[in-house]
Order: sequence, then structure tokens, then C-alpha cells
Amino acid sequence: MTAKKIKQLEIIFSIAALLLVGLGLFIHGQTAGKQTIIQLRLPRVIFALFGGSMLTVSALLFQTTLRSDYIDGSMLGLASGAELVIALVNLLFSQLLSYRVLIGALTGGLLLVILRTTLFKVKRSSFFLILGGLSLALLFVAATQLITTGSGFQGKSLSNTTWTDLWFLVIILLSGLLLLLWQWEQFKGFVLPSLQAQQLGFNEQKSSLAFQLVAGMWLGAVSAVLGTVFFVGIVLVQVVKLSTKVVAGQRIFLTILTGGCVLVCADDLAHYLIPSQELPTNALLMLLTAPLILFLIMRWSREV
Repeated sequence: MTAKKIKQLEIIFSIAALLLVGLGLFIHGQTAGKQTIIQLRLPRVIFALFGGSMLTVSALLFQTTLRSDYIDGSMLGLASGAELVIALVNLLFSQLLSYRVLIGALTGGLLLVILRTTLFKVKRSSFFLILGGLSLALLFVAATQLITTGSGFQGKSLSNTTWTDLWFLVIILLSGLLLLLWQWEQFKGFVLPSLQAQQLGFNEQKSSLAFQLVAGMWLGAVSAVLGTVFFVGIVLVQVVKLSTKVVAGQRIFLTILTGGCVLVCADDLAHYLIPSQELPTNALLMLLTAPLILFLIMRWSREV
């Protein structure tokens, strides 16, 4: 796909994001009232927009630096690990729940460091990394379910998103962006084939730290509110990749817009689909994303 067509897609998705945000704020707005929109709907919609972007970019960073198209942080246990810690905080230190986004980000970063010293080092191929990561994720999910049985913690919506959640998310987002911009030249090394990069003296293990740390913290921060969403990052990133057929650096803005649009759309549906009931946003997000797997299968079958 040419740069011009990518730019056109970016404009289309930008307009779509604005429309979805508007719908999220003002559908049924005549009955909600201005104060309700500002205090409840606005932080929720902005969180969904930024959070969806962070989810997809996190997946893009992991896929690029680990050189595997079929992996993201949720499959490595980072999302479910952050969710488990938030569940423990909810159970033992409920007064700290207002800092859940920060706690989730720190958990994601810490788990990433642990993975880099264990699972990332012993892997022989992406298959073993995925298998080990999924085992860890399932362990965390099982533990979370055991300690939150009957509490309503699982399958929650973004309905309880607060301005505090949003401000912490923005701080973590901006901090990650600054780190990415500082290390962006290193990111270009992952565009080269692994063998060629090694021949040029490019140290992938060292250079990937900053990108993976940002990816882990972003995923942890979003998962602290949204919960774990398996495969969503993989699917959205691969759809953009197969549609554009350009390297990661050239499609990162389109990936950002795609993630934001899809999560805002999922949250709008979760809030408005059944007027008298809030549906779980993470479930709607996976429901919207699952059909895209058929698109990927069709594209992959043509390339075989």
C-alpha cells in the first residue's frame, strides 16, 4: 500500500474515532445531563480511546521486538498478572484501588523484567515462548477467579472508570511515548532480518528493553481497568499489517487509530446495547475482534 493510501486510511480512522467518541458522549445525552456526561461518560470514553491505542501498540512492540507475529502481552501473562494484582488489592487494600492504573502499570513492567530474565532467555523459538506465556497467563487467570468468586470482578465494564484512572493513564501514556521517541532509532534495527542485524552489531536483547518495558506497562495499566483481553492485540495489529504491507514504523499511527476506534466502539455497545444493563466491555471487544480472524485466515491462505 502506498504512503498516500495509508494517509487516507489514517484520516478516515481519525474521523471515525471522533464520531465514536461523540456517540459515546451524547447518545441519550438528553436524559443523562451535562454533569453526568462530564463526570461519568467523558473519562470513560477518553480512557477507551487511549486504552485501545495502548493495547494495539503494546502488541505491535512485542511482535516486532520478539520477531513473532502471533504474540502479545496478554499471551505472556502480563495482562492477567496485572488483573490478579488488582484483584488482590481489591481484597486486601481496597483503599488503594484509586491507584489501580498505576499499580497495573508497575505490575506489567515488573513482570516484563521477570520474563526477560527467565522465559525470554530460555526460549528456542516463538512456539516455546507462546506456550510458556500462555501457561503463566492461565495460572494468573485461575488465581484471579479463585479469589474473586462471587465478587463481580471478572467481566466488568468501563462503567466505573474515574478521572483519577484517566489521569494516571495519560501520565503513563506520555511517559511511554517519551521513552519510545528517545529510543526510536533503535526500533529501526528490528526491521532488518535478525541475522543481518546481528552482523551489523545490533544487540536485540539490549535494544528491546525500553520498547518491551513500555509495552508491558501500557498493557498493565489498561488491563487494571479493562481486564484481560486475549488475542485482541494480535488480531488488530495483523489486520493492519496485512492491509498495508509496510514495516511497523510506517503503520504505527494507523495501528494506534485502529485500536482506539475498536475499543471505543466496544464500550459504546457495552453501554447502549441494552439500556437497562451494562455489558462487559472486554467481552464486547473480543466479540468484535473475533470475526477479524476469518479475514486473517483468508489473507494467509492466499499467501500460502
